[in-house]
Amino acid sequence: MRLDEKWIRARLPKEVADQPVDCFAGEYLDGLTVMHEGERGGDDVVVYRAKDEEDLKYWQLEQVCRFIKEPDPPAQKVWRYYRDHAEDGKWLYIEHKIYDYNAIEDPRLHGFESFLRLLNYAFPPEYWEKRVREHIRLMNYWYKEPHWDYDRRKLCFIEISDSKENDGDGIEEPRPGSVISTID
Repeated sequence: MRLDEKWIRARLPKEVADQPVDCFAGEYLDGLTVMHEGERGGDDVVVYRAKDEEDLKYWQLEQVCRFIKEPDPPAQKVWRYYRDHAEDGKWLYIEHKIYDYNAIEDPRLHGFESFLRLLNYAFPPEYWEKRVREHIRLMNYWYKEPHWDYDRRKLCFIEISDSKENDGDGIEEPRPGSVISTID
């Protein structure tokens, strides 16, 4: 696939600008349409239809931002509860007295934050804001009341409520008696 590597690298933060950016294995361009080679002789599949050259460059840059890893990711968040071990098929938890978030686990958090930070350096503000709103919606998907927002100055997600996740099977909060210790 034709890739304007110089243009892409110029829009990335200097800490990640030297990482590999060709993450388009099996994809090729048919005009402004990105195609993926068919699987085992199957038909090729349309991945993206760009409106113009600029749209195609920004799409490629977005894919590169999904692929690149931050060299120094931010410190891990401290969760209020974390699973220690299971007894009789039930989880027992450790509770932190001091914690940053009131959610138990969300593996998407670091990846979404990293992706949005990279996009912030590279994209026009209106495009970046659109992606931020999409990711806020994704982070709040399992909450009855919105729980997450995005701090656009600090470039990280923040909690805005005490609402708890509800995946349809109930709420994953430690049941009474399952917190086995509290630590600092």
